[in-house]
Amino acid sequence: MAKKSSKASFLPVLVALLALILSIVIYLLTRSVAHAFTLHLIGYVLTPLCVALSMGWDTIAQRRGKGNDQWFEQNATYSRILRVLTGVSFLVAFPHIYAMATDIAEKIAS
Repeated sequence: MAKKSSKASFLPVLVALLALILSIVIYLLTRSVAHAFTLHLIGYVLTPLCVALSMGWDTIAQRRGKGNDQWFEQNATYSRILRVLTGVSFLVAFPHIYAMATDIAEKIAS
């Protein structure tokens, strides 16, 4: 009986997309709210950190899959998408960083 081949998982891409979208939603909901430091911190952690960890997750999973199963089908497109999303995540994180810096500066100044 032929062994069924395994494929690269789409889950890291999905997690990265959800983190990116959630971070954007957090920013849009809090842009007119003063002192939303905690929400901006959550949005900041979601974007570069969570998306970059998803990229690492995909890389490790594909290498392990290739090492453990000779019939494993790698998907370079997932890795490429995650690299682009990681770059975009740093751009999305900037408004969160700016808002947190503003809150900190106001607390220091007062």
